Amino acid sequence: MDPSPAAADQPKPSPSWAIVIHGGAGGDPAKYDNARIEKKKLGLKRALQAGCDALSAGESSIDTVEKVIRILEDDAAFNAGRGAVLTDEGRAELDASIMNGRTLACGGVAGVTRVKNPISLARRVMTETRHVLLAGEGADEFAEEQGLPIVDPSYFLSQAARRKKAEENDGNASQIGTVGCVVLDSAGNLAAGTSTGGTSKKLPGRVGDSPIIGAGTYASNDTCAVSGTGTGEEYIRHSVAYDIAAQMRYAGQTLESAVTEIMQDRLEPGVGGVIAVSSSGAIVMQHNTPGMSCGAADSQGRFETHLFLEAGGAPDPGSGVGNASATVRAELTRLIQQQARDWNAGDIDAFMKPYWKSDELTFSSGGNVTRGFDATLARYKQRYPTTDAMGKLTFNDFEFLSLDNSAMQVLGVWQLDRRADPIGGRFTLILRRFPEGEGWKIVHDHTSAWDQDSEDQ
Repeated sequence: MDPSPAAADQPKPSPSWAIVIHGGAGGDPAKYDNARIEKKKLGLKRALQAGCDALSAGESSIDTVEKVIRILEDDAAFNAGRGAVLTDEGRAELDASIMNGRTLACGGVAGVTRVKNPISLARRVMTETRHVLLAGEGADEFAEEQGLPIVDPSYFLSQAARRKKAEENDGNASQIGTVGCVVLDSAGNLAAGTSTGGTSKKLPGRVGDSPIIGAGTYASNDTCAVSGTGTGEEYIRHSVAYDIAAQMRYAGQTLESAVTEIMQDRLEPGVGGVIAVSSSGAIVMQHNTPGMSCGAADSQGRFETHLFLEAGGAPDPGSGVGNASATVRAELTRLIQQQARDWNAGDIDAFMKPYWKSDELTFSSGGNVTRGFDATLARYKQRYPTTDAMGKLTFNDFEFLSLDNSAMQVLGVWQLDRRADPIGGRFTLILRRFPEGEGWKIVHDHTSAWDQDSEDQ
């Protein structure tokens, strides 16, 4: 049987380009006055439209990220560049970083005080030095050497005073905002950037996550591009931006499930938000604060901006048929990937632990059906008597469907690499959640090979 889906069931083509922006998390939009709401909305739309225009014209992801963040830095409605907040000593210290997903080249600056657009300086660190991060006076001096626009510190102070008054009026005196942009361009390259004025009333010299690659910013063409906003210390502790990419790379997670796991299970409520775009153009925006200024657009006509997202942008928690919660998806992904690790260690007994120890277990492969746990285990050991025969097993491209409150269907792709006769194909698992600590167990396993003339796993 041809394992490929019918043409009518094929997914819609991925967008040729996609862009997501944020203008910071932390404030409650319900407490903003109308003037502040309009300024933020206008600023988001202006920046997002500039990004769309650049990508439509064929500009690269890295150029677009820098261009969009410069616009946000020049807008006093956001806590970056011109709109930076002040330290305890009453001055602005700005941070930024940028990363090219095609090459993994990256650059960051921290604690700059005279640079009009820190994101452009971060890019110069990436392209014109052998370093990744410059800080303080040395970074300011490097900006002057590079001929970047330099401003008097009063450029930031006058705007910060106005921001402070507005924040005190709406009860948001603890500003944890940032600006960021993640992009997939029409050449398939990802990029990410983040810029911030820090958190209000911070100690002089404090550096958050925004200039730190892997914490507030990360991009790699094989997975995704990420920019964070929020309490930087927590993003550093949890390596948030890199962790999202790592979950996709090593655990087979979707972008949405990886972001959801971070926002719901790893970070405490009220910490911040994340924007991300995958290599296929999937877009995710989530926050666990009252609001997050953000927007998204792509080549298929999507264009939207928000000051907050319903349920913080989290997916439906999943109850009943059709929905699978992020927690369940993560749990089942870990279970299946552990099977691959056990297989690759040559331990078939450990590989079989998630299977239902019952005569009602069914295993279908190569047109043959084996019934019962013991018979399935014996069949595996007969077919794969040595570690050379077992080879290296990988699982990926997972899809999840809830059948009822305690049963899940998982579809995916398997590949067995070995010196002789490498094979691969699709699999379908039915898992049921059992009581009393037994957890999820595989009750039915069906595999098919790409080449139906050969017996599959």
